[in-house]
Amino acid sequence: MTTVLRTERMLYGGDYNPEQWPEEVWAEDMALFRQARINSVTLNVFSWATLQPAEDEYDFTRLDRIVKTVSEAGLSIVMATSTAALPAWMSLRYPDVNRVDVQGRRMRHGGRHNACISSPTYRRYSAALAERLAERYSAEPGIVAWHVSNEYGGFCWCDNCAAGFRDWLRARYGTIDAVNDAWNAAFWSHTYHSFDEIFPPGELGDALGEKSVLPGFSLDYRRFYGAAVLESFREEKAAIRRFDAERPVTTNLMGTFPDYDYFDWGDDLDIVSWDSYPAHDTTPAQICLAHDLMRAVGHQKPFMLMEQTPSRQNWQPYNSLKRPGQMRQQSWQAVARGADTIQFFQLRQSRAGCEKFHGAVIGTDGTAETRTFREVAELGAELARTSPRIMGSQVEHGAVAVVFDWQSRWGIGLSAGPSRSLDYVREVERWYTELHRRNIPVDVVPATGPFDGYAAVIAPCLYMMGDETAGALRRYVAGGGRLLLTPMSGLVDEYDRLHLGQAPVPLRDLAGVWVEETDALPPSTVVPLAFGEDGDGGGGATATILCDVVHPDAGTEVLARYAGEYYAGTPALTFKPSGEGGGVFYSASFPDADGVRLTVDALLSGTGVRAADLPEGVELSRRVAGDGRVLTFLINTTAVPQEVRVDVSGTELLASASFDGATTLEPYGVAVVETAP
Repeated sequence: MTTVLRTERMLYGGDYNPEQWPEEVWAEDMALFRQARINSVTLNVFSWATLQPAEDEYDFTRLDRIVKTVSEAGLSIVMATSTAALPAWMSLRYPDVNRVDVQGRRMRHGGRHNACISSPTYRRYSAALAERLAERYSAEPGIVAWHVSNEYGGFCWCDNCAAGFRDWLRARYGTIDAVNDAWNAAFWSHTYHSFDEIFPPGELGDALGEKSVLPGFSLDYRRFYGAAVLESFREEKAAIRRFDAERPVTTNLMGTFPDYDYFDWGDDLDIVSWDSYPAHDTTPAQICLAHDLMRAVGHQKPFMLMEQTPSRQNWQPYNSLKRPGQMRQQSWQAVARGADTIQFFQLRQSRAGCEKFHGAVIGTDGTAETRTFREVAELGAELARTSPRIMGSQVEHGAVAVVFDWQSRWGIGLSAGPSRSLDYVREVERWYTELHRRNIPVDVVPATGPFDGYAAVIAPCLYMMGDETAGALRRYVAGGGRLLLTPMSGLVDEYDRLHLGQAPVPLRDLAGVWVEETDALPPSTVVPLAFGEDGDGGGGATATILCDVVHPDAGTEVLARYAGEYYAGTPALTFKPSGEGGGVFYSASFPDADGVRLTVDALLSGTGVRAADLPEGVELSRRVAGDGRVLTFLINTTAVPQEVRVDVSGTELLASASFDGATTLEPYGVAVVETAP
């Protein structure tokens, strides 16, 4: 990651699709954008069929006019490459560009994310279009960033992908015997004698619904396909770099999206961007986890909030409106967690198509009279006034790290058993939510760290643990760190082969327990937990989903026990001291909120990490500027007023008033306090 947004003001705008509207509307839009203090637009996201109407023909005349209109209005441009949806001529003339689905059916033109990433035709034409766009517009001073494709997602199971997968396997393993060993291919007579015998693991072969006959096989196919997608991004970026060596190149990620391991992308994205679309029942903690995860992909640097709706989505089961003030609150929440842009999908509502009911800054009425427009304009004025004080600052280093690992998520998801109720993301959220409730600063980190400087590391369901991950965790604990493990931790290597020995094998000595067996609880079944030496400190805490039956070593402290089932009285939470003040906590179950609270109490005891004493639903987070200024964000995520007292003083930037530590935050209210060095 070598370049950043070179702007002193925060980009405020979003996706603009003027080609969907009569040209005479454009000038009206520019006037409304200025009224809303919008200063940037993302152009050209889905225009390939217009830009290249035939194989040997390019037509940039309309895009030229759009760029001219936007530039003359004084707006910055995030220029997209338009390569996320195929033109019909390419799909019809070159069938290899069309994906083959998991059932073996060749797709036709339509939809989006519809290209086979392994198609030589697609790769040639996508890079060529990116190059032509960069050649034509790199001298345009209003362009501030390049946006490759859009929301990469999905897989293909075609013959090109099969050939590419075999090449990837040869490079990774060298010999077919090594592949057989990694996948335990003797299972169900899967032993391969040639790479040519291997095909993608679709429903015609090794898929078991969402599960897999050979999970290591399916894991490798995910890894291969994700690497191919990243390679395609790199080709478009390289094409842009032939004509623009400075402006950042990005693509929009999607939070906890499952298809690809976003940590693989961190070094290739000049700045991370992502699209935030919480549902009506998404909690503030879940939103913050996604922001923190995207910041982690970018090595804890600020990111672009590339898309959010100003009002409602159209594609969720229940597309509730954001309540008055909630769009502003969620926008400032993103800034507090590291966003250096606030952008919307979309700036003007589509006239037709499947997104015609998706919210927009400008509705089909084309006026400034809607609540949505007024709120966007009010936020625009705030950002115009305050963002110069924010740009260049960084989110403060977390006191606690939470591990998020796509590889473990995939492995758990592909494995048959132990419980269909087990959801990797939900288990990460279980622990993150408690830290969020306490307003403890958190960094999300990959399984290999770095873990330096954290008072504690929580690694839920770290199922896949190879030598690199185990070594990083060992070094952290040896240095005095506190590590929390849960069920499903350290069970398999990177090939999804069970470690042989007493679980958790890679950290068996540090954990101070071994897992004899694991009980999978049916839905609505819980096991009581008894915390404390006398077992009377549980406060009604219970265990859900999985309960490990564990045996502690000598020197391992038992902090809680099961109070039900045949394993009543056996340890449910243990601590094995190690190093200077460090050690490993093992939560043998997935505790409910009360159990998580008590477990986190034990984890953080003596570390000096303290919770902020704030009303439920009020968030506190900080960004630190290079000159030592501290920006404290106080955000009310609830629909009721909240009285807040904090040990913070300075200037409240939104009201341009002094702040002495006390305020009333209105429903979805926000305060941003700047404290001098």
